Amino acid sequence: MGQVVRADAAFVARVRRDTTRVVETAPGAVLSWAATHLLAEHGWRWRPSGAVPASDAVGDLLHVDLTIEHAPSPRLVLATTPARFLAAFDRTVTHSLYEGAEALSPSALTALAERRSPASSTFVVSSPDATVGGLLVVERGPRSVFETLRVVVAIDDRRVLRDGLEAGLQAVSQGRHPQSGLFSTSRGRLDGVTEPVLRGPTTPLAVFAGVRAVRTRGLRGRIDQLGGTPVGPVRAPGALFWFDGDEPQRWLAAVDLARGVRATDLHRATSSRDDGTRTGEVR
Repeated sequence: MGQVVRADAAFVARVRRDTTRVVETAPGAVLSWAATHLLAEHGWRWRPSGAVPASDAVGDLLHVDLTIEHAPSPRLVLATTPARFLAAFDRTVTHSLYEGAEALSPSALTALAERRSPASSTFVVSSPDATVGGLLVVERGPRSVFETLRVVVAIDDRRVLRDGLEAGLQAVSQGRHPQSGLFSTSRGRLDGVTEPVLRGPTTPLAVFAGVRAVRTRGLRGRIDQLGGTPVGPVRAPGALFWFDGDEPQRWLAAVDLARGVRATDLHRATSSRDDGTRTGEVR
């Protein structure tokens, strides 16, 4: 493998202060999943140079964009809910200020985010085996605290993908408030890096509407009609909508759902950066 550009301290500082909004890399260089997401989070582009040798470590990737809403409270501890979601995929993750930094405990991360509030805080999410990589973004709203998990997860077995996703959403729905989720899949490298040319397009897999969206859009009585699955407490469930079939069929299913429900109301901020693939555009 060529040079791996990581979201280390220098990279994070550059993205925050530089105005060029373009990262140019040497021939053969690749970006870590965290670096890819960090560029997308700040609207940067990646301008790679040259080809990258093919990798044998290629398989299925799950792209996660999940937002959790909390009521402000002195007892609130951040990072634990996204970790519980990923635990459904048998993944243990750490949070840090940048790649290579010491892992932050949930209490230390919470204290740091509180000191930075009302400004947002961005933390790198990683796993010891490099099967998870991305960001956790903490934001303070007028009446809520939001955690947004934007990560790539290497999938060992596609057959258990649905079970893991539903179990993860169920785990964060008990006593919590998952607001929205956007999930997609692609084919790519499993070693925690992104190549200049994506091996496969990102294809929608599912979208999740939290209990608030279900209530305000009047979806509770229409979940079955729209092909959704209730997730969470029986009295106040969210709705998970799966897109079945191969790539073209999944896109058609997503379009059909958008016709039945205004898609922008199901996800707080839909954009091409949602799963970190915006920087896959080579310019």
